[in-house]
Amino acid sequence: MRRTIFSGLAVLILLSLVIVPATVSAQEEEGLRPYSSLVVQDRQYIQRHEITAAVGALPLDAFTKGLTVSGGYSLHFSELFAWEVAHFHYSFHVDTRLKGQLEALDIFPSPFEVLNYYVTSNAVFKPLYWKGSWLNDSLQHGEMLLTVGGAYGWFTRSTRPGVSLGAGVRLFSSERISFRLDMRYLIFPDDQFFQDLSYKDEISIGLGISLGF
Repeated sequence: MRRTIFSGLAVLILLSLVIVPATVSAQEEEGLRPYSSLVVQDRQYIQRHEITAAVGALPLDAFTKGLTVSGGYSLHFSELFAWEVAHFHYSFHVDTRLKGQLEALDIFPSPFEVLNYYVTSNAVFKPLYWKGSWLNDSLQHGEMLLTVGGAYGWFTRSTRPGVSLGAGVRLFSSERISFRLDMRYLIFPDDQFFQDLSYKDEISIGLGISLGF
């Protein structure tokens, strides 16, 4: 009985060694692609040049918020990498209720520096591209952006270089028009940074529209 079982197993193993390679070879000959290749598709919208205009906010300061308008130009090298050559931001200052309450009590907050305007230049990595259905009515395309680069800021009493780190999401409306939501973390070291690690930081949130061509 055992000899019969072992003989059957040996036959099955031999058949598998013959049939499986033959099946794979037949698939390759017929030009069939694996499942992952069928799922992953090329991007429909590919940009080379991009011009962006945006509005946003600098919400981090407790006493003075910033409402920003900005514009920039980006150069796309491939589907994955781009260079945000320059993006200029101008900030309109808005005093918070907390600052007004302190001034009403004749208590004036410390005169912290406020960011007036700044410019950034970033390397852009686009690791995720997707398409989805909106209410089963229309097909939407989008991508996720990761950015890292440099910045230069003009404050109320000084100017200084800095670092820009961020992420964003883009939704394509058409081949040329897309909408972007970006968040950047900005770090501007002080003159004494290497002694006491002092710096001025900001969070920039922006909603923009881009023209690609």
